[in-house]
Amino acid sequence: MKNPYIILDVPQDANNAQILKGMTVAMRKREYPNTEIAQARAQLSKPVTRLAADFTFPIFEPFDDMKPLVATLQPEIIDINSIDSETHNSL
Repeated sequence: MKNPYIILDVPQDANNAQILKGMTVAMRKREYPNTEIAQARAQLSKPVTRLAADFTFPIFEPFDDMKPLVATLQPEIIDINSIDSETHNSL
């Protein structure tokens, strides 16, 4: 199933009235089948399934506008032969 927030075009903090309005607007637009619209409304109407949608669907969203991460920290090169084994002996 697709993201119910996208299907109904409602924000994540939408109340039941906004979800119902989103359902009627989605049915008028006919971009999605009626069964998907009904499933999206049912999923967002129940607190348990809505919580699952809140945590699951942001993972699968496309991130077209996100820039790739660039490492700013450079590793420090340590010469193992220069370590004094007696200095760091904790026994």
